[in-house]
Amino acid sequence: MNRTKTAVIVVVALVGLVCAGLVFARWGQGPMAMNGPTGGEARQRGFDRLVDKLGLTDDQAEALKALFEEHRQKMRDIKDAARPVLIAVREELAKDEPNEDKLSRLIAQAKAIQGQMKTERDAFKAKIDEFTAGLSVKQQAQFLLFKARMYGRMHRRPMMKGERPTGAEELSPLTGR
Repeated sequence: MNRTKTAVIVVVALVGLVCAGLVFARWGQGPMAMNGPTGGEARQRGFDRLVDKLGLTDDQAEALKALFEEHRQKMRDIKDAARPVLIAVREELAKDEPNEDKLSRLIAQAKAIQGQMKTERDAFKAKIDEFTAGLSVKQQAQFLLFKARMYGRMHRRPMMKGERPTGAEELSPLTGR
């Protein structure tokens, strides 16, 4: 009887694993999906959709792309500077007796880096606002909706369903907060 129960459990587990594998393979959306877009490809597709939706000229599209690329590179540089600081904090905390003076210095460095990130996000938002000011009213409205959708995707809180007011003060996804 024990062998029968064990065999049934093993068969059920295998069937479950096979079904789960087929589901992920079918839609190609599992964590190991091989045919999914890379970060750069997904970013480019999203940018192309934005350009199409707004009806931007080639010059406008290039200017907007340059803004995004410049911001992405600056944020990458800032994050690269933050990584060793955070690693040092983790290593210090892992010690039996962490040095509080060292932790205080590291915390101050991390806060300074957070300030740099906020400054860069604010500067980027100002550049985007300057760019969109040159668009038509319809394009500005479409960009506003695009920002709201992106904010919902990034923060897992859709802003288009009506559960929250969508005032201008809430539509600041480009600043990151």
